Amino acid sequence: MTALIRTYPIQTPRLYLRQFMITDVPRAYDNWMSDGDVAEFLTWEPHRSVEETERTIRNWIFLYEAGTMDWCITLKHEPIGSITAVQDFPGKGYCELGYCIAKDHWGKGYMTEAVRAVTGYIFQNTDYTWIQARCDSENHGSKRCLEKCSYRHIADVELPSEKRKGEIRIYQMMKIDRRDMIRM
Repeated sequence: MTALIRTYPIQTPRLYLRQFMITDVPRAYDNWMSDGDVAEFLTWEPHRSVEETERTIRNWIFLYEAGTMDWCITLKHEPIGSITAVQDFPGKGYCELGYCIAKDHWGKGYMTEAVRAVTGYIFQNTDYTWIQARCDSENHGSKRCLEKCSYRHIADVELPSEKRKGEIRIYQMMKIDRRDMIRM
């Protein structure tokens, strides 16, 4: 099998986005993966042990060779979050971004910087014509981040939340087209 690495390092003015490493486990667990506030609107529950975080990161590292796009967001070498193509459909011409960041770094523009950088990277290094992201209708910070990165609201979708035992949640679907990237 030939490796299809698609997660290359990205440098922004304040951040360094790179592949996860096994040495990131303790800080990822402490900084965001065990935090219930960070996981509130995500599809996964906060990790209950550092071993759970290790299994997750080992899996991400293993999947890099299959061509996943999954970055560790670092600030001065400290892992503070992640951003990934959680749904990746090359045959359909798009992917969907998912992201989270440590609570200590909310409201500082870091995620906007990361989303903008990864959006540009995807359009420069793939043939995708668009990228989508969704956020819970109560997650105002996430929607605002996407709007700052030129994503536009295209629909509200009602979906059951596995995490919330089937409760119907309203998700705001956001999208950016390749041509919109020129305007960023």
